[in-house]
Amino acid sequence: MEFFATFPNPGPLRTDPDPVQERSDDGIWFVEQKAPGRAVVVNVGRDGGTGLRLHTEPGDNNVAGSGTNERNDVALLVTDGVQGREQWWAHSILFPDDFASGSWATVFDFHHTGNQPGQPNFQIFVGPGGFLTFGGQGGPVVVSDAVGNQFTYGANIGPLVKNVWYDFVYHVKWSANSDGFFKAWINGALWVDHHGPTLYQGLEVYLKLANYHGAVGQSNSVIHDRVIRGTTWQAVSLTPLEGVTP
Repeated sequence: MEFFATFPNPGPLRTDPDPVQERSDDGIWFVEQKAPGRAVVVNVGRDGGTGLRLHTEPGDNNVAGSGTNERNDVALLVTDGVQGREQWWAHSILFPDDFASGSWATVFDFHHTGNQPGQPNFQIFVGPGGFLTFGGQGGPVVVSDAVGNQFTYGANIGPLVKNVWYDFVYHVKWSANSDGFFKAWINGALWVDHHGPTLYQGLEVYLKLANYHGAVGQSNSVIHDRVIRGTTWQAVSLTPLEGVTP
């Protein structure tokens, strides 16, 4: 089975100012936003059609436990990220002119289902100054500080470029044990080839498209499109993948 989310209908996902459930033709999305219209489908898409713009304004804090940080995320709770499951995923991100790089930002993650805080199982992270990185965690307990933790993996990608589409592909086996793996490509190039835990013991994961960042004193946007789940790389990838034989 393949899962497609291409956000075909321009307009806001929901006008409620609180985190709410949003049902689309592609599944169930939960929107985390401070004010109406922060999450909106716009005529900017990976395929020339439409995409999902996640937008924040100064003061968009205290959203879904963000504290002083600012957030506009949508969560896909039908990810099926459970122990022993193998999946292929793809999605695309564009950083427009009003993406603010003055603070840290998380723009995508597979998040654990625990109620406690801690590092997601995998995330795309933008450091101050606009430096793009991958970060992943798994193992017996939820990792609270990824620095120096033996269950942490990832890659430093480099300075992000605005107004170009980044096409991400993942091949993952969700497991809290040594038989797990996580491979990540950007525009066909392999950046992560991790073998080891990808889940936290007893927990699952769900997918989040994100615009979650420290307060930067200005508006901030990220555009997402083409979220696909499949059983083969051909089902999800736009291009050949490094290290994968056609």
